[in-house]
Amino acid sequence: MSTNWGASGTGQVTPTSHSTPNATLDPSKVTLPTPFTVCIIGASRGIGAGIATSYAKAGATALILASRRISGLEETAAECKRINPEIEIEIIPCGITSAESVSSLADKTWARFGRLDVVAVNSGYSGPVVLKVTETDPTTFQTATNVNYIGTFLCAKYLIPHLLATPNGAKAFIGVSSMASLIVRGPIANSQYCVSKLSQLKLLEHIHEEFVEQGLASFAVHPGAVLSEMADESAPEEFRPYLTDSPDLCGAFCVWLTKEGDRRFWLSGRLVSAKWDADELEAKKGEIVEKDLLKTGLRL
Repeated sequence: MSTNWGASGTGQVTPTSHSTPNATLDPSKVTLPTPFTVCIIGASRGIGAGIATSYAKAGATALILASRRISGLEETAAECKRINPEIEIEIIPCGITSAESVSSLADKTWARFGRLDVVAVNSGYSGPVVLKVTETDPTTFQTATNVNYIGTFLCAKYLIPHLLATPNGAKAFIGVSSMASLIVRGPIANSQYCVSKLSQLKLLEHIHEEFVEQGLASFAVHPGAVLSEMADESAPEEFRPYLTDSPDLCGAFCVWLTKEGDRRFWLSGRLVSAKWDADELEAKKGEIVEKDLLKTGLRL
């Protein structure tokens, strides 16, 4: 299957694309099972906050909101409570690059709720966009690797056991990924971000293969081109006109992926975009599964 790569790097697989959730993705029309517990790392603002509010709209019974910075998590929690007054919320500080911090997050989550249905890892780091490795700051490069790749590994290591231990759970591990992981040229093709996100993508593929027989789904979700805090700080001026997608789009897509048990299990281990039309994507299921598409690899 060929893809149509636009300037925003969407890799369009479906004829129709979206910048905001359409009717199919509307989380307010979803009724999740009870109980249903979701842990979102990087939930203080933007895409992460959009994931939290989407699950609140869908009727999740509990949310764990985590971030290195507590500032912003209270606002996300308040908005989720406004949407769903019955929802239970736990705010937990977590530095995604620290094994001790992520392990503590997992322990506190299990102690508080005794179950875990979905983990969404949204924490990410870009740093200034520099297009040549010879001009890239070593500390910036290492930070991107630590946050985007090693951070996802730590979340998988300490939180997946709780996903697997939850009876009748959704068993979904979601990494907020990026189509930038596949680009090598253009105004945002910097190695520190793109290569670290490719490492994250491969890790999510490995997680699928390692736990598929235990019923775990591992999704890599491109959130669209969002003017997030990170993008606002690092995106070059020529790329900013493309940052027009809603921060709520990714969350609505995550709910769609996880709302009906294993119905979308066929997308586990693959890179998908929240911009793609969900109904058109479903229509391509046979081709995607038969040809094992939407994965990285060498085709000869």
